[in-house]
Amino acid sequence: MVVFAYNELVWIFVALVLFVSSACSAPTGPPPEPTNLVILSIDTLRVDHLGIYGYPHPTSPTLDRFAEQSTVFETAITVHVTTAPAHGTILTGRYPGSHGILRNGMRLARNVPTLAEMLSEQGWSTGGFVSGWTLQRHTSLDRGFAVYDDDLGSPEAGARRDGGKTTDVALDWLKEQVATDRKFFLFLHLFEPHWPYDPPARDALRFLPNQHELTTLTKATHLNRLITVNRLTEFEQREYIARYDGEIVVADRLLNRLLDALESLGVAHNTVVIVLSDHGETLFERKWTMDHGCRPYEEQIQVPLVLHIPGENASGHRVSDQVSLLDVVPTVLDVFDLAPQEGVQGRSLLPLARDEVTTNPSRPAFITARSAPERVPHVKAPLTSRGLVRAVRLPNVKLIEYPTSMGGWSPELFVLSDDPGERDNRAESSNDTALFLRQELDRWQAHSGTDFAPEAPILDPEVEAALRELGYIDD
Repeated sequence: MVVFAYNELVWIFVALVLFVSSACSAPTGPPPEPTNLVILSIDTLRVDHLGIYGYPHPTSPTLDRFAEQSTVFETAITVHVTTAPAHGTILTGRYPGSHGILRNGMRLARNVPTLAEMLSEQGWSTGGFVSGWTLQRHTSLDRGFAVYDDDLGSPEAGARRDGGKTTDVALDWLKEQVATDRKFFLFLHLFEPHWPYDPPARDALRFLPNQHELTTLTKATHLNRLITVNRLTEFEQREYIARYDGEIVVADRLLNRLLDALESLGVAHNTVVIVLSDHGETLFERKWTMDHGCRPYEEQIQVPLVLHIPGENASGHRVSDQVSLLDVVPTVLDVFDLAPQEGVQGRSLLPLARDEVTTNPSRPAFITARSAPERVPHVKAPLTSRGLVRAVRLPNVKLIEYPTSMGGWSPELFVLSDDPGERDNRAESSNDTALFLRQELDRWQAHSGTDFAPEAPILDPEVEAALRELGYIDD
């Protein structure tokens, strides 16, 4: 019989405890490969009104928590400050001039494949669920989606759908895919916080201390007074900002529903989630207020971009390099180890997300916008509403060029490092820089095939009336 001394028994016990603990904590194998994809697009969402981008008010608690386990791109730039052209890029990886949607109401070029087509060919089940007229199937952005739910009701309803209703039908579809054990691509588009800023009163009032009711209006009859040259009092301005923030709260709550559904259905562990927006919004920084679509200033071109890849330890990784919505499709293809698509003009962000060395950290971002001379009253040159505004942004400098009635350009050059509000136009005093950036724009325009005089789409009268209510059409 073997007899152990007391100290020996203690060491044996400790060794057994350590062995069991080590065995229990040892990894059971590599994390599962990503199988599914969700892209959530929150329309008209400014980055500087989100906690993850430094906003001091609690508009986005769900997104802020989600970002702690994701990669946040701090300087993501849209390609167009209007919904349909920007989403055309999100879903194709091409500039608007290449995919064909240069303004709302236009149609995707027939020879341009969508991300849904790329993934459906590889066996993904695809579902798209949208909340605004600008993304309905007249755009052809439904191509490749086995289900594309764009039922917004009659145009009298405002050419939009409550985000909660869109989320309901999207989650019903998601449950069906999980029940049949199919890998899926879910594209969900929310219209909040797009105009009209009309959240539940409680969600706006949380940003208005000592105020118990809302006094401002969002009815269409007041649209011209509200979004043209600012005639609002400071009190009214604060309330509209609170309304906008309240809409972000609604969208954030819907993100929480989406993430909870992925978790409860048991697919969060193998689902890639991308949260982004198509463009931002001008509030009261400019003479023309509460608006987007025609002025590629920072508050409109910077967009949130958050990438979550399950199994990768992002731990709140933040990327400062300038990136573009052009990069979403190539990133998705890279994540799922799919072959690059011919014609895709962006680049994969996976090396940046994994903090690997990149070869071109200062790649310029190119942006277009619909020309609307009345919305830039400070520009004294004779501008034309035919054609597009064009802009190029480097990390420290931006050139904006407005088309003139004489066939040339009226430039604005801003040094963003010391003029973040874009108030000091240095196009004349820094002529060499402006000339260099104009040459960059010329080369990009020729390469991207962008037509800077797109024809205005012909709209049904009912649709035209609905878009007028949303501020897309001027009288």
